[in-house]
Amino acid sequence: MKTVFILIFMSLLYGCATTNEEKTASIIAYKSSGEPDAVDLAGHKDKDVEVFRRNQGELYSAVMYRIENGKLKAYESEMISNNNYDKVIYKWINDSTLSYKLVNTSNSSSQSYSMIGNKDWTKLEGK
Repeated sequence: MKTVFILIFMSLLYGCATTNEEKTASIIAYKSSGEPDAVDLAGHKDKDVEVFRRNQGELYSAVMYRIENGKLKAYESEMISNNNYDKVIYKWINDSTLSYKLVNTSNSSSQSYSMIGNKDWTKLEGK
């Protein structure tokens, strides 16, 4: 019985630890001022994150994907910066909150944000 309890506990602990690990991704750059293609939910899964850059580094758009009421939903927020960020480092804090940092790897500048998506609204806070 003790062995079964330990196995269950370890499985739960591993499951919780892997969902909240920090990840790094490249920022997707759009050369023109046009809008990126519409969000394609079929190409994503729960806890996916994308960041787009438009106008050579002036406008950034972050999209987080999460399951809500049994369906995958995308939440988007925009931010403006004069920096030319090329990487994003992100971590899910809980099911509806994403913490991320935009990073310029050539000069080590960065800007951090917290993004919350729930029901029909998205909230973005700079850190």
